Amino acid sequence: MAEIKSVLIVSGGKSCIEAISYLLKKERFSVIIAADRGLSTVDQLKLVPDFILGDFDSVSLELLDKYKALKIPVISYPVQKDKTDTQIALELAISHKPDKIVICGATGSRADHMLANIHLLLQPMHAGIDACIIDNNNKIYLRDKSFYIKKEEQYGKYVSLLPFTDRVGGITLTGFKYPLVNAELVIGSSLGVSNEIEEPNAKVSFMEGILLVVESRD
Repeated sequence: MAEIKSVLIVSGGKSCIEAISYLLKKERFSVIIAADRGLSTVDQLKLVPDFILGDFDSVSLELLDKYKALKIPVISYPVQKDKTDTQIALELAISHKPDKIVICGATGSRADHMLANIHLLLQPMHAGIDACIIDNNNKIYLRDKSFYIKKEEQYGKYVSLLPFTDRVGGITLTGFKYPLVNAELVIGSSLGVSNEIEEPNAKVSFMEGILLVVESRD
């Protein structure tokens, strides 16, 4: 089996056509998974998914039949189930052991789904896979160890760092407009919101905890 380098999951949340178009200019995905209504986005972009899955409560049967005719694997699940379509798609992506997973269509008007999808990022992180959620305005990911952000590669002007555990200890920010030195971020504080990168390479170092990172554009 060919080595899987990167997987794109297109879920059924907020339209992310602009974001996916941006991604496709930068990289090639080894596998594309369409989750339920995400198939509509895939179809609009004229992409050919490798897998289609979901309970299909929000996608037309006509569109589904179109892709069944192309012999693309379609995996159906009951509407009443213990996992969201996005989680099922993510677990399928992880099973391919890729280097990277990008999830689009994971944000939108349903705050419960969006928050659940952010929490799902723990699964690839624990599996040692780089994963993120991207929409037209945000790139969202988790980090459990120190990392760099290149200014020329950041997704938007603003970088927010929020604790995903009770506390993130020993955090030091260099190359940012608002630096920190051996500080602590705790749940219930907005201290890490809306920072900006001022150097070519910004470093986020910390000793303990998990960070939720959001790179945002207005």
